[in-house]
Amino acid sequence: MAYTYRVVELPSSKYSLKCPYTMSPEFIVIHNTYNDASANNEISYMQSNSNSTSFHIAVDDFEAVQGLPLDRNAWHAGDGNGSGNRKGSSIEICYSKSGGSRFVAAQDNAAQLTAKMLKERNWGIDKVKKHQDFSGKYCPHRTLDDYGWDYFLNLVS
Repeated sequence: MAYTYRVVELPSSKYSLKCPYTMSPEFIVIHNTYNDASANNEISYMQSNSNSTSFHIAVDDFEAVQGLPLDRNAWHAGDGNGSGNRKGSSIEICYSKSGGSRFVAAQDNAAQLTAKMLKERNWGIDKVKKHQDFSGKYCPHRTLDDYGWDYFLNLVS
């Protein structure tokens, strides 16, 4: 892959807030961050604040950073205890507010990561979902506006 992948461990004291339930993921949920921070900064902010909102992996133009264990839930899909939050691994694509070349590279890296995760789990492309599929929120906004969902799925394929 054209980027690095690293894990930043979530302090166990934050599990009850950020990822309280064990999970056997059944699909991957794609998001756009709606700001212009790096993957490292996204994970750092998510881990350090006292909001329950959480996600598993952030991907930018340089690296993917995992901030939650993949066998724990995250509060990312806006559906409470629904399947998005309780059964989906979440990937945030960075630099989506302004778009441009950094977002394009981040989206390409996220597609590579998604493809790798699908292959590792022996899943098909049908296991890739949008945040919008669970809460109706227009996300991943930049992916949808600039390229379209089918374009992203084709990148993954």
